[in-house]
Amino acid sequence: MSMFPFNFTRAVAIVTFVSALLSGCSVNGTYPDATEPDAAKLRFVANTENATLDYFDGAHCDGLTTGILNNLFLGDTSRRAGMSSAPPADARGYLEIKLKPEQDAYLRVNTLSTFSVCGTTFNLTPERNAEYELTFDARPGQCRTLLQRVTRVDGKDVRTPVPIERKGLPACIGRSPLFVKLPDPLPDTPHRVTLINQIIDDSTNPAMKPDPAKDNSDRSTPEQLDKLLAERQGKLGFTLPDDYWALYRQNLIAFDDEAAQNKAQTFKRYTDEYRLRLQRLDDQQLEAWAKPEDKSAKPVNKAAFEQYKAMTLFYFEAQKNVLVETINHHLDRMAQMDRQYKVCERYSECWKR
Repeated sequence: MSMFPFNFTRAVAIVTFVSALLSGCSVNGTYPDATEPDAAKLRFVANTENATLDYFDGAHCDGLTTGILNNLFLGDTSRRAGMSSAPPADARGYLEIKLKPEQDAYLRVNTLSTFSVCGTTFNLTPERNAEYELTFDARPGQCRTLLQRVTRVDGKDVRTPVPIERKGLPACIGRSPLFVKLPDPLPDTPHRVTLINQIIDDSTNPAMKPDPAKDNSDRSTPEQLDKLLAERQGKLGFTLPDDYWALYRQNLIAFDDEAAQNKAQTFKRYTDEYRLRLQRLDDQQLEAWAKPEDKSAKPVNKAAFEQYKAMTLFYFEAQKNVLVETINHHLDRMAQMDRQYKVCERYSECWKR
């Protein structure tokens, strides 16, 4: 047990962290903004102390820094990129950078706070002239990351969630401690498949598994669809052809159909990823992980428990991504419908993307 109070130990760690971060570079970091006229823009909003955003690509496998936010001893970086949208009113600190459009980037966010030391990494291939907002929060025991596309619609800022993907950076594999080359999956055998299935099943909460009957129970009834269409017709104030309303109903049903599969899609991503990770272990490791454990206590096998925790977080992140994808597919369909029937020319609150 440390002879120092927890807060003192944390403060020493923060000072060490900041010193290492800033040695040899300015408070604005080492990342140079993209210079293309159609460069994308990204705002990093940090609502936690000592927050950093690092940039990686095939030419910078060791990463480039963009500065530090909400540090006790240093003023926030003043990096700005001239974004058309305003930052959230409750943003504790933020910075803005320009990114090369249509080039795969790998971003890392970190914090060393009084709550926790945590962070995450993800891929982003920004579109030309697009604006994004990345919000990072730390709470006791967890970090939360939200990536959104920001657009101006009728003079208002509209934020649309973007799925967070982790595809890695193949060009950097083996060239940096962050991009470790993982072993290839070992060939399946009946024994290995049985062990892997047992580990996954033992680690899976029943609430995570799809239940077709329950998952289909939230579909809109024909009466509810009629009500939604009637409400929309009342708001428009002009007449549209029957084909429009048939497509409107069809799009609502398509949303229900996709949403009913969300849990199954989430569970598939979870089990596919878990299986891939376990396939890299040898038989002896799988046998050790598959041993019965006392369910009232933490598993004895520390490595298995850490993987279990990682996969639980993976499940909830996959769940969020699947939901975002479902909503975005719905918005795309509805926006395409209103463009096809030129609704936006007559109604400002039309479906837009």
